This record gives sequence, C-alpha cells and structure tokens, in this order.
Amino acid sequence: MLLTEPFVIRRAELSEAEALAQFAAHLFRDTYDKDTAASDIDAHIEKNFSVGHQAGEISDPSAAVFLSTFDDRIIGYAHVIFDSVNHRPAFLNRIYVHTGWRGRGLATELLETVLSEARQRGETRLELTVFEQNARAIAFYKRAGFAVTGNTAFTVGQDVQTDLVMAIDLVEGLDT
Repeated sequence: MLLTEPFVIRRAELSEAEALAQFAAHLFRDTYDKDTAASDIDAHIEKNFSVGHQAGEISDPSAAVFLSTFDDRIIGYAHVIFDSVNHRPAFLNRIYVHTGWRGRGLATELLETVLSEARQRGETRLELTVFEQNARAIAFYKRAGFAVTGNTAFTVGQDVQTDLVMAIDLVEGLDT
C-alpha cells in the first residue's frame, strides 16, 4: 500500500527514549533472529536498547539521533557519533527502517540527514560497520558512495560476528 502522506525526519527528544528503545529492539530482533541465538539477541538488546541507553544517546552532545515518523509513530531512525576529541571520523552507528517502509526512500533520506549533520560539524569522513551477511544494507551503502575499507568483529551477546567497515569521504577530492 502506497501512503500519500510524507514521513518526517527530526531530532529525537529525550521524552521519546522509551518509544525508540522499543522500536530499535523490535527491529534488531526481526533483522537478526535468523542468524543469531535468541539469548544472544536478548543480551544485545538489554545492553544497547534499554530506555536509559537510548536516553543517553539522545542527550549526548557528541552524537545525533534522528527519528523518522509517520502519523506520530517511529518508522526509522539514525544514530551518528562524532569524536573530534580523538580525531576519529564520524561514525554512523545505526540506520534502522521499519520493514514496511523499506524501498521507499526513507533510508536514503535518513542517510542524507546524517551526512548533512556531519558536514555541518566539519567532518571530512563518515564510517560505519555492517553485518557481512546483510546484503541489502551493503548494497544500499555502496549505492550511496561508501566503499569497504576493512572488517571488524561485532559481538551480539556471546556470538562474535564479522562486520564490514565502510567509509565515505565528505569533502570532494578525498579518497576513501
């Protein structure tokens, strides 16, 4: 079903931490339940998607959390971390999009919002990690101009998985 009303992308507010925690936990479980044991998913969700953890991410001045909403419901979000103190590139920690909204341009709009924020903060590079078996996400990031620069371990509970490291330069003329 094609919806005619547009979604909205805006900064998350502290009062939305509980709704964001529920959304993120649900989407993480749906995305990884085929590849990861339930106990490992539960441990990851408890550590990374508690209300307190989400409140911390929302209120962190060295980060930005953007929500996408439709009809006052969260349908997607992005979390980006800026670490200029340690001279590290900006890091796209998450882009999550509700399955019913995939393929409609929402992820692209969230990514554009993140890229705009990074450029406004003077960042020259944006990095991310993505599960090596998430072909859809990898293809999305490649279409957006990201290149694979390596790999890293990502632990979900006790399960150590391999993520690809991808990066995009935010200033014309730089090489990834």
